[in-house]
Amino acid sequence: AEEGAAAALQCSLLTISLDLEEEVECDEQLCDELGWDLALTRTEAGGTGARSSRTVESVEVAAAAVREASFELLLPSHLPPSCEAPALTLRWKLRFIFTLRPRPETEAAQTLDWVLPMTVRPAPRRSLAPAAAVGTPP
Repeated sequence: AEEGAAAALQCSLLTISLDLEEEVECDEQLCDELGWDLALTRTEAGGTGARSSRTVESVEVAAAAVREASFELLLPSHLPPSCEAPALTLRWKLRFIFTLRPRPETEAAQTLDWVLPMTVRPAPRRSLAPAAAVGTPP
């Protein structure tokens, strides 16, 4: 090997998470009145807003299985679907974090973060048949 050549990187861990990002257009006073402890940011529309992001569920896949891994993340039914309104935006994302280690291990591990936006739609409404009357014969 050439002197100073970069070490080959190998994925040692894959972390997959389902994230929900909420963005609310508001001013600092309104956020304070509502008790939101969120950092004010510039919204995509150019206004002022508060943004929070949270991981709803995550799973880790060990290095030996990364090449042929499958995963399952459950979307809790009590959380809202994706939506955009004038003052509120809810976005869902799949986040893949690859932990890469050099071979041979001569340097610290590195991480590679890949975010995949996704749209979560509401479940179709089902019409429920009326319940049959249950009674005892006279």
